[in-house]
Amino acid sequence: MRRKILICHIINTNTGMIGRVEFMPSPKDSPESGCWSLTESIDFASSEMSQQDFSFTLWDVDHGLCIWIQTPNGQNHWIDCKKTDGFSPSEHVKKNHEVSRLDYLIVSHPDTDHINDLPNIVKALGKPRALYRNKTLPDSEKFKSGSLECQTVYKELDTTYTSPVKPENDPHNLVVNGGVDIQVGYNAYSQEMSGNNTSVVAFYHYAGWLFVCPGDIEDGGWKKLWQARKADFELLISKSKWRVLVAPHHGRTSGYSQDMMDNIKPHLVIVSDAAGQSETDRRFRENPPGLKIKVAPESEARLWKYLSTKGGGRVRFDISGTGSYKIHQYEYWG
Repeated sequence: MRRKILICHIINTNTGMIGRVEFMPSPKDSPESGCWSLTESIDFASSEMSQQDFSFTLWDVDHGLCIWIQTPNGQNHWIDCKKTDGFSPSEHVKKNHEVSRLDYLIVSHPDTDHINDLPNIVKALGKPRALYRNKTLPDSEKFKSGSLECQTVYKELDTTYTSPVKPENDPHNLVVNGGVDIQVGYNAYSQEMSGNNTSVVAFYHYAGWLFVCPGDIEDGGWKKLWQARKADFELLISKSKWRVLVAPHHGRTSGYSQDMMDNIKPHLVIVSDAAGQSETDRRFRENPPGLKIKVAPESEARLWKYLSTKGGGRVRFDISGTGSYKIHQYEYWG
């Protein structure tokens, strides 16, 4: 079967220069849409490329994970969507940041501590224009009991998002997303590779900053995925100057992988978990070399090796096209 090669223009976010590139997305690593679409030729030179900061927000959702990413041209990407009894990140973003569209949703794995805000995010922002998840999971793993509303909504998305994403909507396309390099991958489900080790791992690189979001993957799963995707992941690692790792499995000992730390070499680890619920493995706090940075509301720069939502609140990074940054951590939701 013949497949069309997409020719488009790419912006170098460091120089502002535009180049021409040909690429063929890999089907196993491509997001999907909920409606049928044919591959099309698009004049990307006319695409809107208004630049703003790249922002990465790790919400404080107690034990769970919810990440909101805004790309430099205003696309809204989410990795997982946890909420607490008193706070829905998606409702907050719609109300306080005037966001009304969901361009890309990555589900690292469908445990409730990663998707229980799914009904709210669909109501607040609409269904995602593109969805990425581990498609090899059996229904018993994907939908669990099926008795919760979030599981019902996830099943509806999973069973209807089966078509290729149009090129002008592809969130992995650098022109479409404003110059962000994205790599995603997962281990296929098997008797030997199940549960947390089938988590989707996502890499986001912009202006020298690399954010790695590995879901709940554990050491064995990471080793297998790294072996399969080493070339893709190493490319982004080699391009980065500053590397931030979202601690797998909420910073628990079960999520610590020395191989992962050695492969990625994160300067900073950020932990999403509830205060007092489980101890963070000390190696996440001690092993990174750290970054001498200023984290608001503090006024002076100092060496930081890790940040945690435990008592500290949500963490937000704003990265400019030159790599300059602002990092905020607040106990309120701003």
